[in-house]
Amino acid sequence: MKDLDSLGLMKIYKLSTYYKDKYGFRVFKVGLSTGIECPKRANSSESCHFCVKNTFIDTGLESHSCNGRIHQSHKSYNITEQINYLIKKLKQKVKAEGFVAYFQDNTSLYGEPALLFSMFSEAAEHPDILELIISTRPDFLPIEILDKLTYLKKPVTIEIGVQSVNDKSLLFLNRGHTQEENQKAIDILMKYSFRIGVHIILGIPGETLKDIDKTITWINENEIINDVKIHHLAVFRGSKLAEIIAQGDIINLEDYIKLLTYFTRKLRKNLTISRLFTSNLNRNQIMLNDFPGDKRMWMNKFIDRS
Repeated sequence: MKDLDSLGLMKIYKLSTYYKDKYGFRVFKVGLSTGIECPKRANSSESCHFCVKNTFIDTGLESHSCNGRIHQSHKSYNITEQINYLIKKLKQKVKAEGFVAYFQDNTSLYGEPALLFSMFSEAAEHPDILELIISTRPDFLPIEILDKLTYLKKPVTIEIGVQSVNDKSLLFLNRGHTQEENQKAIDILMKYSFRIGVHIILGIPGETLKDIDKTITWINENEIINDVKIHHLAVFRGSKLAEIIAQGDIINLEDYIKLLTYFTRKLRKNLTISRLFTSNLNRNQIMLNDFPGDKRMWMNKFIDRS
């Protein structure tokens, strides 16, 4: 990969700025769970190779959901209690005035449609919730649920775990879907008025700048995509990825920031960016990447390159 040091960075439009522009005050996401296992784990022998599920869901939610028991058949998974718990927690940390219900874990459009829609409706009816974000896989976009979501009185964003447009990378990550399915997902969502976001992973072994350019071009050409959530390929101890990746292929902070700079400066300017680094919400796993410090320090290094 050629030297990226000389590349400049365009000014990115952060999702937080988008919400501030829209509502006039600070808006924060509250990460909710449907409690339903991801289909990749439920229906196959292996999850995605990078996945360690207790790094991205607040473990405190378990005490606010069906007595701590999570299973697909439950009907008492209390979305309102989750929202209230997380809003209280956020208000103790930051001056938050508005909130977005973010169904972020597993595959939030996987499950019995009536049960899922009841959860989404419950979130939309909460007085402190301004919008909903629902994260899913490109191969789980049930029309029955998408149609019903159009009747909610709050705006909805659908996030798709694209990760890469390169099939060799998707195979390495054990995603269980292809670029063809990524495009089919976008084609389905073109029929709706939802805001659309995509998740992208940078630092996948074997991806060249030419490969990354393909992902950038695909995002830019699919104009219904409004938001990009960028992750570095975090290698957590206990993941399948930690077993199969060579130590020399684990991206470090300096190289990732160079790659992130390259990626963001080529995206079209009307896209919002909702994430730049992979986080470990519960800080209970060791990330094998050489990323010293914390996210604030990482962001400062990124800003220094602009």
